[in-house]
Amino acid sequence: MIVDLNLKGKRVLIIGGGREAARKVDALLSQQCDIVVAAEKVEPSINEHSSNGKINLELRKIESVDSIKKNEPLDMILAVTDDRKLNREIVQYARARNCYAYAADDPEVSDFSHPAVINIGDVVQVAISTGGRSPLMSKTLREKVEPVVKNVINGLILDQIKLHEQLRVSAQEILPSPAQRKKFLVSLRDDEEVLKLLDAKKFSEANRLANELLDEYAQKTLG
Repeated sequence: MIVDLNLKGKRVLIIGGGREAARKVDALLSQQCDIVVAAEKVEPSINEHSSNGKINLELRKIESVDSIKKNEPLDMILAVTDDRKLNREIVQYARARNCYAYAADDPEVSDFSHPAVINIGDVVQVAISTGGRSPLMSKTLREKVEPVVKNVINGLILDQIKLHEQLRVSAQEILPSPAQRKKFLVSLRDDEEVLKLLDAKKFSEANRLANELLDEYAQKTLG
């Protein structure tokens, strides 16, 4: 089962600094979580993210799980070292502390697998997974599908998503029923004037009009 974990505000430890670790860092950067990387040596991209203040980097050799106790508390631990035995020990350590655990070299002992992700503007993520059966084929499929997906999900759709994100909060405060909120958001999605403003890159004006439409909808619905 593919799920989208809410990692906002969570603390994630990545043990290892190679290319696989760099890919995991890139995947987590859009999740608004606290990322810590612990490794003796790291890829240039990891160093760059550390220099830009996007992650916390600890340049030290990890030889046993005792080396990571200083990082507690943690919500997720990713073991991406070249040491299979150490990776398994890290998974067991994580589970004993009710953390999500992942070992890059063994999906069967991990709590989850990493799908190949198509990331569009840090707004839409499309995941392709073989359930850990073949990460290589997940990547191959992503490469084939990505151009098609990015052609379909354009800037207008991304702006619609951002607008809906903001209006959902206001709608929850004004409209008590989930059915009412859904009906309003459907009407907002299809409103031609709002779409014209978004297409013209006039997001503030579209937001203002959307809030006016919400007020009008609430008056008609709630009386």
